[in-house]
Amino acid sequence: MPGRQGKVYPNFKSPMIFNEWFSLSDAERESEKSKWHVFEPGYWHTLASEAATRFATEFGSTPGIQRICKSLYQSDELIIAVQTDGPPQEPVALPWAYLGFRVVQFAGKTPEGVLVDILPAAASGK
Repeated sequence: MPGRQGKVYPNFKSPMIFNEWFSLSDAERESEKSKWHVFEPGYWHTLASEAATRFATEFGSTPGIQRICKSLYQSDELIIAVQTDGPPQEPVALPWAYLGFRVVQFAGKTPEGVLVDILPAAASGK
């Protein structure tokens, strides 16, 4: 029917693209993240993967880094996981957050409870 408007779903938010995410303030990002269901498929996984890829491009050649990936941490948070080759008491000098995602370092191996999406070697600067 010409001129007919589609049904409006007030609680539905269309997927956010990375440029939109990038343009948000820290407070707006935190508000958006509070709506995510990280165990379910959703655009939030794409945002976290893009942030991890950009992080790997910027920091992947830093000495002591073995691998960088998007990960699910403690069943409730998407993070940028960084596996390092040093002891836990000697973290690599990296930012604690990047583009709205917490950066968590793991010395030597990724501990249990951390699901990992490994980035291709080219993306991690290796």
